[in-house]
Order: sequence, then C-alpha cells, then structure tokens
Amino acid sequence: MEGGRSKRRSLRVPVNLDVRFDLADGSILKAKIINLGTEGIFVKSAEPLHPGESVGLEFLLPGTLNSIQLAGEVMYSRTEEEGEGGDVEYHVAGIKFSDLEEPYHGMIRDYTLKMLDNEELLRDGGILLVLDDLRNLPPEDRLKAYHILIKKGTGLIR
Repeated sequence: MEGGRSKRRSLRVPVNLDVRFDLADGSILKAKIINLGTEGIFVKSAEPLHPGESVGLEFLLPGTLNSIQLAGEVMYSRTEEEGEGGDVEYHVAGIKFSDLEEPYHGMIRDYTLKMLDNEELLRDGGILLVLDDLRNLPPEDRLKAYHILIKKGTGLIR
C-alpha cells in the first residue's frame, strides 16, 4: 500500500471520520475514514467493499456544517485481522473520488493542509510520509504546505 504513496498527487492525512456509502444495489454501508486527501479516502468497515464498485459517499469534515457528497470507485479492498490471535476481522478499502469539484475540492485541500499544524500527525516519523506526499502536489499547494511546515520550525526537529 505504501508503494502507492509515490503516485499520489495530493496530501493524505490521518483522520477518524464517519462515512456513509450508498451502494449500487441500494444498500447502505457505514465505515470510518482512516485517511483523507483530495484524490480519495482509505476506509475501515465491518462489511467489505469490492474493487471496481461505484459508490456514492457522504461525510462531514470537522469544523463544517455541510456534508460532502461525492461519487467514488473502490480501487482495492482487503480483509485484515486484529485482537489477540486475530479474532476480530474487518475490511479496509481505498476509494478514489470520481467527481471531486469545487467547493468540495477546496474544502478537503484546505483541511489536509491545515492538518500540517497537527503535532501528532508529524510525530514519530509521520513527517516523512507527509514529505513524500508533498513532493507530488501541484506547485501552489506544495508551496503552501512547505510554508506551514517552515512556520512550525524547530518544533518538528527534536
């Protein structure tokens, strides 16, 4: 999965947000967004999503009152286990946005850039993952991101 980071054209930041998926068969799936960027999301759910599946999705960004409603495509999906002896099974999936336009693109971009001020995101090697994402950003977003990190200054270097 981390090999995919080098292909990204947007910053992805860790989050813990609820998301609702409207599936093609009319059913609804609820999940947690684990990371978010302007290209897509990585989610964790009790039920699987299937690669190639088109989904409608809706979530709320912290600090906003409007829900973000988009279409996406499941790019990959896998089952993972956790707990003692792997006794708890869950599903993860990567969803690529297929219709991200303004104002949603700007809202998500601004939110991910704002997360660069989050000390927890940058702690314990997280800065290396962020920098890997930043080099693929469009120049204007890369410049904004670098300015945010520079303002943090020595707080990142310990």
